[in-house]
Amino acid sequence: MKTLIQAVSVIGLATVVASGATFSNPWSGVLGDRANLAAIALQANAGEYPASVDPAGALTGQFTLDSLTLTRPNDATTPNFGDGPRLTLTADTPVFLDVYTSFDGSSFSGYLGSSSSSVSWTATVADQPYSFSFVGLTMQSDQKYWLVFSEDAVEGEVSNFRLKVNTSGANDAAGPGKGYLVGDTAQVLAQNNTIQDWGVNYTATFTPIPEPTALALGFLGGVLFVFRSRK
Repeated sequence: MKTLIQAVSVIGLATVVASGATFSNPWSGVLGDRANLAAIALQANAGEYPASVDPAGALTGQFTLDSLTLTRPNDATTPNFGDGPRLTLTADTPVFLDVYTSFDGSSFSGYLGSSSSSVSWTATVADQPYSFSFVGLTMQSDQKYWLVFSEDAVEGEVSNFRLKVNTSGANDAAGPGKGYLVGDTAQVLAQNNTIQDWGVNYTATFTPIPEPTALALGFLGGVLFVFRSRK
């Protein structure tokens, strides 16, 4: 009976995968919490975790990132346009998200891949979300990653985009603002090349990767189910 219950648990996880699980960081609701950013930090088990994961318990040690949704502020300001460092060429330029494992304060390293879709500023709407899709990008739930706005889906180029952020809160208390990454003051890279302690408003859709033990138990449960059905 215990094995069957464990098998049902694995089936339940498969249902979560099929329906699409999310982890998120809410917005403060403060009108001034908005910025042009070159890069943002992302960690699945940060912020208000585990309450930020939906459905509860869906986050596994490894997962694949399926999409990241950000929100355009409700104002008339645009990203910084031009052909210099951390600038976006035009409002019609497609912008991607490049994913890195490290940032030393001046450059990014550990390139993992880029979003499979892009967003141009002219395609966004004030106070509405915009999303980037990913394919086959595996991440660790307890690791901090850097997602960099870029005009190409390859390593190296750094651009900027405009989005809602959270600037309030305390760095030593978990929360959507300065406590998104508790004790870590490097949470975003602004377009002007300054590092800020701000937590970004986002929703990430992901697919859990079951632990090997759970997969083995699920297999054994399936065998036992078939065996008992044939008796």
